[in-house]
Amino acid sequence: MALPEVLIVDDDQLIRAMVRDALSDVPCEIREADSGDAALAVIAERSPAVVLLDLVMPGKSGLEVLKILKGGKSRVLVLSALDTEALVQQALAGGAHGFLSKPIHPLDVQNLVRGALEASRS
Repeated sequence: MALPEVLIVDDDQLIRAMVRDALSDVPCEIREADSGDAALAVIAERSPAVVLLDLVMPGKSGLEVLKILKGGKSRVLVLSALDTEALVQQALAGGAHGFLSKPIHPLDVQNLVRGALEASRS
C-alpha cells in the first residue's frame, strides 16, 4: 500500500527542511513546493492527503491557495508566523483543518499531521 503524501508549501527553504525533519517519524511521502502556484501544480498532479501551507508567499498567498482548495480532498494545515485571532479564524473559515504558529515545534507538527492523516483515512 502506498504511503499517504504530505505537501509542505513554504517559500523559506529552511522552514521546509525543519518541517520535513519533524515528519521523519511519520509514515508518509513528502513533497515540497516553494510558492502557491507550485503547490497548486503539485496538488493537481498528486492530490496529497495533507497540505502544510504557509500564508505569506510571493505570487499566490496561502489564503488564495486555501480558497482554491476548499472542498477538495486534501486536508490543509496552515503554518504561519502571522497568528492574529482574526487571521486564524479567516484561515479556518476558509477551509483549513488546523493552524500552527511559527516558530513551530516538531512534536506539534507531527501531532497535527498524524491527526490529519487519520482523519483523511476515515
